[in-house]
Amino acid sequence: MFDINDAIILSCATQGGTMASAATAQTGLTRVAVSRRIKKLADTGYLQRHGTGTRQTYSLGNKRFWLNVDAIDDIVRRGGEMVVWEQHLSALLADLQPNVKNLAYTAFTEMLNNALDHSNGQQVVMGMHVQSGQLHMLVADDGEGIFRKIAKAADLFDPRLAILELAKGKYTTAPLGHSGMGIFVSSRMMDGFAIESFGLRFDPNEANTPLPRFDWVDASAQLKPAQAQTVVRMAIALESTRTGNDVYFKYFESSNVGDTEPGEAFHTTEIPVRLAQLSSELVSRSQAKWVMNRATQFKTVILDFEGVVHVGQAFVDEVFRVFATAHPHIRLKTMAMSPEVAKLVRLFGGHQA
Repeated sequence: MFDINDAIILSCATQGGTMASAATAQTGLTRVAVSRRIKKLADTGYLQRHGTGTRQTYSLGNKRFWLNVDAIDDIVRRGGEMVVWEQHLSALLADLQPNVKNLAYTAFTEMLNNALDHSNGQQVVMGMHVQSGQLHMLVADDGEGIFRKIAKAADLFDPRLAILELAKGKYTTAPLGHSGMGIFVSSRMMDGFAIESFGLRFDPNEANTPLPRFDWVDASAQLKPAQAQTVVRMAIALESTRTGNDVYFKYFESSNVGDTEPGEAFHTTEIPVRLAQLSSELVSRSQAKWVMNRATQFKTVILDFEGVVHVGQAFVDEVFRVFATAHPHIRLKTMAMSPEVAKLVRLFGGHQA
């Protein structure tokens, strides 16, 4: 596992000049220690050697690594998330496909901005790793915890319901400065996306392809004696053909450009219904109401039944008859239903799943 000094050395490789001298000055390590690290980075593919003997020079290799811990107030003072990207990540990722770099920029800066504006923490860990055709990114803070903060702001009796609200989009604890679209959009720009906080986890792909833990960084170890209370991990394939517009055009519509209310163009959401189960199967009207809470903010609501093995009559009736009748202008769609659940939905709600 590499550390912050290795990240500084790799950053020096993008700056021109004598890398070893710059790295020695910036890390505070001895010249011998820096030389050893350079050799390790070259041997493992993070640096590429040119020349032989004492005249060797180095450039970035196929693998990339960056790690930093900084005070939140200092990042804000220097200009925020864009400054971090421009000063540290942009050069390291310059040779990425333009679409992948754009997606990475959007997701990383959105998540770092969340930590700066919402966490009420003191420090943030930021990291990036490129290996085996994948770009990994991490943002972690020592604040109050995203799910606890949402649960408190929304007066939810269980912080697990905060994950459900977060998954829908259009939820923010600071509506004057944010639209609640950042996490929803960023999670769909990435191939893998996960937020962990106080033992709870939000991963849109949890039921299918959950994002594995990163083996190249331990966020809490970087913050000691503090602990990482919210950890965001993101992954995308370097060969991805996805673009930002692919995401925007799926969930937003241009006819609402210019509306005064923030987020009005955000017209479609996907709700992972399984998140309302908590410790029980989906049988009650209360659970249905949790699922459909704030659904009236959207024109199309896609109910994702991945991971749901049973639904009860009251739950189905509340969603597909009561809510649908009260809000006929909202289009309800379903996805990933098992044959058994689809049969129960047709039986109890008359909905053609």
